[in-house]
Amino acid sequence: DEFAHSSSVIYFQVTNIKDTYERLVIKEVIFIDEPHVVAKMGQTETWMAFFKDTEDNTHALMSEVQE
Repeated sequence: DEFAHSSSVIYFQVTNIKDTYERLVIKEVIFIDEPHVVAKMGQTETWMAFFKDTEDNTHALMSEVQE
């Protein structure tokens, strides 16, 4: 249901998702969830954390982490 309205999700690729998440939480960005693994391919994990912008659109931080 949260994705049932018309908008596009923009994914922002970051080097360190946990640090970026913590910096944005301090700046009062409203996150839907904490950074978590969404996919694993070989030695690479893809991490995401979804958040809302000021117009209630959903976007995400994304980071590829090597094991």
